[in-house]
Amino acid sequence: MLLLSSLVLLSACTLQASFTPEKSKLNDATLGVPYYEQINIFGGRVLSYDLHSKEVIAGDITPDNIGLQMQYCNDKMGNNCLQIRGVPIKTGIVKVRVYGGLAGGMFSRAGEFDKTYTIKIKPPEGSS
Repeated sequence: MLLLSSLVLLSACTLQASFTPEKSKLNDATLGVPYYEQINIFGGRVLSYDLHSKEVIAGDITPDNIGLQMQYCNDKMGNNCLQIRGVPIKTGIVKVRVYGGLAGGMFSRAGEFDKTYTIKIKPPEGSS
């Protein structure tokens, strides 16, 4: 009976994501200078699908015409590492939203995550 109760309690657990970096602000970027930042998602295998059940990257960047792109850290979709990279072409505040699901297992239910980061793009030092 105790074993059955333990299994029921374990099966009711929903996966929760944690992130590095933990804070909501990523490193500042400088206009015209290559930028790189890595975001890691922990807690289960990352899943992200569009309305047509096609696997897509687990996030987006707004505005999307700022010179930065989001991609997975390797060629495999659905991995838990995202890169923000590129050369900023405008100053301002950029929002990086990371969202999707975590694959459940035999003893855990799938979970969802949604976290927004900001990046400040500054003009180069000495420019007016």
